[in-house]
Amino acid sequence: MGTPQRLETEVPCRDGLPRSSNEASVMGVERRGQVIQYHNINQLQRRMNLWNETKSVQVSRSMIWEAYKRVRSNQGSAGVDQISMDEFDANRSKYLYKLWNRMASGSYFLPPVKEVEIPKKDGKLRKLGIPTISDRVAQMVVKDYLEPRFEKVFSPHSYGYRPNKNAHQALESVRVNCRKTDWVIDLDIKGYFDNIDHGKLLLAIEKHVS
Repeated sequence: MGTPQRLETEVPCRDGLPRSSNEASVMGVERRGQVIQYHNINQLQRRMNLWNETKSVQVSRSMIWEAYKRVRSNQGSAGVDQISMDEFDANRSKYLYKLWNRMASGSYFLPPVKEVEIPKKDGKLRKLGIPTISDRVAQMVVKDYLEPRFEKVFSPHSYGYRPNKNAHQALESVRVNCRKTDWVIDLDIKGYFDNIDHGKLLLAIEKHVS
């Protein structure tokens, strides 16, 4: 077994996400500005096999950057950390690098979600969860990865929360269907996102995503 030797190197970060000095590398805790050179190919191969087995999706910095741009365009208020979009932008490289580092290494854990109540038309209150900006970026990364895969299996008659589909298209579909049938089913599941069986949900996801 060869002993790893350290070589000094200066490697610039790409994709607009420079490394933060207080965040460990995704390949393990190493001193900044250094890489490990393996003289034993089997040792390197074992490490890479372990790396691949524990990560199902390679999260790139470009995925984080594209997700951030979409979250930025949506604006939105601060979460429990009280970090606004302006404050986030002021230290954007730090926040985005930290998020990429943790998602890429499989060590990301979502922070608490801020709960607010908004009034409904019937006078009742609807609870709304506001994630932190970093967590919204993380969710967008996951959404961008999953969405194209599930679009292939969704019903063509489904219009909610889908790309290139909207309420106007749904209304047009209603107009067409009204000429074919004389009955309508209107239903809603109370507190759906609060009560959905996560075990069954994960099984459904695993059917289409490895």
